[in-house]
Amino acid sequence: MTIKSFAVIASVLALTACGDNTPNPAALKGANFITSGNGTDITLSFDANEMRVYGQVVNLYNGTYSVDGNKISFSPFASTMMMGPAAAMETEQDYFQFMATVETYDLRKDRLTLKNAAGKEIVFQRADVTVSETETVEVVGEAPAAQ
Repeated sequence: MTIKSFAVIASVLALTACGDNTPNPAALKGANFITSGNGTDITLSFDANEMRVYGQVVNLYNGTYSVDGNKISFSPFASTMMMGPAAAMETEQDYFQFMATVETYDLRKDRLTLKNAAGKEIVFQRADVTVSETETVEVVGEAPAAQ
């Protein structure tokens, strides 16, 4: 083996080691994600300072999370209790139930994949704009009745 061949192999191994996809829990802090559900979008934001998450499906929600390597778990979510379209409400219920079973995560570039033991997963894309944890919804007026 020539020195040139050895140098090429060593370089390839070094580059491979740099891209080992080791989980980086710190990369979640302050990150905001969105995905589309049946009838509504789902947002998920990780607080920059605390181990808290918040977002919105139909209702605003929040909770805590813990992470160890690629393992992640979420506390049961607290949420507002507004009604929405039937498909969106079903998506919300499915999402809340799924999040209680999540066991692992994979964060690559702008894509967050959450997965449970049964192999079910949800994939989020990084988003720039999210619902604030403290945002409130105010009804200013009602739409006129249909004639």
